[in-house]
Formats: sequence, structure tokens, C-alpha cells
Amino acid sequence: MLEIRNLCIRAGKRTLLSGLNLGLQDNRITAVIGPSGCGKTSILRWLAGIAPPSMHSDGELLLDGDAIATPHPALCYQPQNDALFPWLTIIQNASLGLEISGKSRREAKTLVAPLFQSFGLQGCENMFPSQLSGGMRQRAAFLRTVVQDGRFILLDEPFSALDAVTRLRMQKWLLARLQDRPRGVLLITHDLNEAAYMADRIIVMSSSPGRIIADLPVDHMRGQRGETALAPMRDKLKSLLLEETP
Repeated sequence: MLEIRNLCIRAGKRTLLSGLNLGLQDNRITAVIGPSGCGKTSILRWLAGIAPPSMHSDGELLLDGDAIATPHPALCYQPQNDALFPWLTIIQNASLGLEISGKSRREAKTLVAPLFQSFGLQGCENMFPSQLSGGMRQRAAFLRTVVQDGRFILLDEPFSALDAVTRLRMQKWLLARLQDRPRGVLLITHDLNEAAYMADRIIVMSSSPGRIIADLPVDHMRGQRGETALAPMRDKLKSLLLEETP
């Protein structure tokens, strides 16, 4: 269990978040939605330990009841874009996180190489990011994240740059990878359909200063929700957001 307790985040004189309390379970996907500026991405940056110097925060983070500092190896962060280095090959990009954590280059590549097939990247090991499609680059970014040993993955709108069809395919693909290798996930998204389709639980936030206004369980099995199951949840989320957004 990962717990955020009484998190407050400020940027200059502006309060982005006020008194946020949130618990995240292992092997469950928690989606967070809310208006722009409500502090969704700020939560991820605080958890990942990459908040800019202009951002000031108070709060406590606990893992299994013990206070931890960030960055922490239990938490793996993936930003909104794929963030692949254009001068590195795909296998070098995918191995980079392991190398930073202390593994040798050879050891890191040995751990990463067997996963290329299940990530749909077999044959791309020695290609460069510019040679791949947007969806393939995103899968390479996920490979770099998932190969690390973190219990929780922090995703900041991971599919927002993809076209609609590729986004749907990537959502289904990611759920399959998480079934192969379960992790806890905190997913920030503006896409109500994405939240309803992928998540086990959806957190709805108010406009700035951000606070939780709804904590909704999703009953149907993730990734197997047809339109009949998705529509009522989408409508509920839309209603909550419209009530909070002028």
C-alpha cells in the first residue's frame, strides 16, 4: 500500500493542492481525472521526486506504513511523452533506467532483451526512435519503465499524443502487459473513456486548489468493459466534472 497523507502543493502564491489524502493498492489501477490546473500532474511529480524548485510541498508518503522519501525505487515514473533519447538505440533507451539504478550495461541489456517480443518490438532493438511509429516509441518507453522493479508505476497521460485508434490499441496492450507483470498504477488522464475502460478505481478532483470530490470503484473487469458498462460511468464522470468546472 502506498499512502499520500495531507499533501499540499503551492507554486508561488497559488495553492495547487490542499490536504490530499490518497491510498494506492498494489496491482490495482487508480485513474485520476479533473480540470486542467487542479494539480494532477503535480501529484506525480511530487511522488517521482522531480517537482521543480518553484513548487513547494508539505505532506507525507508511506509505503506499507513506513515513511519514505522521493525519488524511491518502488516508484517508476513515465512522463507524458516517450522521452526516448534520439541518439540511443531502442535497446539502449530501454536499458537506461536499469543502468542508472546501478546495473552494468551488459546486465541491463540481458534483462531487457527477452521482453522485446511481448512488447511488440522484436527486431527493433538496434533501431533509433526516429525510425519507429508513435505507438512503438510509447511501447519502448513502457518497456524502459516496466523492466524496473518498482511496485508502482506513475503514468502522466501516456497516450495523449497518439491518434484515437492507436490509443485504443495501446490501452488494451498495456492492460495485457500489466496482467503479465502486475503493478500498482496511478494514471493521470483527461480521457473519460480511458479512465472508465482501464481503471479499477477513479478519483475525481475539483478545480484549483485540487481536492478529491469523488472516489469511485469500477465494478466490471478492466479491459473487458463494453459500451453498456462504459456509458454510465462516463456520464457520471462528465456530470461531476461539469459541476466543478465553471
